[in-house]
Amino acid sequence: MKRYYGITMSLVSMLLISGCQGWFNAVPKDTVMVKKIVQEQKPDEVDYEGVLSQSAAESLGLNAVNKYFGQNLQMEQVQFEVSMIDQVKLKELFKEASTVAVMPAQAESTDSGRTILTSDISAITKGLYYVTLTTSTVPLENFEVVLNAKDGDVLRILRSMRAPEIRPPQQDSTFIDLANRFIEKHGSYPLSEVKYQPQLDRSNTNLELYYTSKDNKTMRYCVVINPKRKEVVGFSKNVMAFFSYTAKQSAESAPSPAF
Repeated sequence: MKRYYGITMSLVSMLLISGCQGWFNAVPKDTVMVKKIVQEQKPDEVDYEGVLSQSAAESLGLNAVNKYFGQNLQMEQVQFEVSMIDQVKLKELFKEASTVAVMPAQAESTDSGRTILTSDISAITKGLYYVTLTTSTVPLENFEVVLNAKDGDVLRILRSMRAPEIRPPQQDSTFIDLANRFIEKHGSYPLSEVKYQPQLDRSNTNLELYYTSKDNKTMRYCVVINPKRKEVVGFSKNVMAFFSYTAKQSAESAPSPAF
């Protein structure tokens, strides 16, 4: 398992913490990746046919920020950084993350079995776009958006400040209500079809609330709340919520280094 800790942490940390540059391939600024590729493909070669162009990814990222955070940003106010992860690397990442996707047992539970969490990447057939937006109006604030490279579906979005608060947040019902209302308004799954899992909560400067399917097996959402402002500052769904959880799970489970 030590090998899994190291591999999973390096992969998932690249994806969720360090801006994905280790796993994402930079896309040339003016490349439109929709033309047909006629040469024969190698088994693991990236196929760009049917993939959104970079300009489309930028536009969709901006639209997502305006939609989810009530902004009215225009293209000329935003600087973009766009990277991409291909399907082959995504499958490798998912395979490694699955080795640590265990749900903690609830304190009141008498069941000795452990629930293995999973997700579904079948809808992601062309990889992922990672879009970072920095605004000229608030230079200390940025937005991170992860899109399905085929259809532009928003799988993760996060609003962050470069000078985070120090005091860890404390959980209360207000934050659960905020997360529930966000899912009701913006979620792909009705609130009645998901289950809040309090034992999965994570807190640092922000609070992360996790939701699974009703059978406790499939990760659906991670809603990120800034407790000081009492507002939702991000969310992940499906495989990106799964990656968010397993990245921190592997970090907590990894053995301490020897000195």
